[in-house]
Amino acid sequence: MINLSIRKKNELTKKKKKGFTLIELIIVIAIIAILAAIAIPRFGAIRESGNVKSDIATAKNIQTAVSTAISNGDITLDSSGDNSSFSLATIMDGNIPKAKAQGFAGQSFTATVDNNQVIVKIGSTEILPVPASSTYSSVLS
Repeated sequence: MINLSIRKKNELTKKKKKGFTLIELIIVIAIIAILAAIAIPRFGAIRESGNVKSDIATAKNIQTAVSTAISNGDITLDSSGDNSSFSLATIMDGNIPKAKAQGFAGQSFTATVDNNQVIVKIGSTEILPVPASSTYSSVLS
């Protein structure tokens, strides 16, 4: 009888020991918080880099579309190779893309032709061809 009650007591103590202690859970949560604090700023920088590269690709696509429109005769140039009166919306099928990069977000792309060269801008900042003072020049080089 005593042997039976000791056995039941041992079984009850074994059942209580299952699971993690509060200290173990707090340590795991602290480690996860530290890893998250390290990863979140890096994610923001990676996202901004992606936005910059996306804007550069969009500018190149606009430059190609305008060059194609010139070669197809949809845009005519004057004797000096200039034209700033064409509609970018017409060339881009009514969809003028917006910039995503920080400092330019939400601004529309514009394009002009000067001296037979297609110039793509976001707001007043020239993106293509890449000027030395551009905020995108470090990404393109």
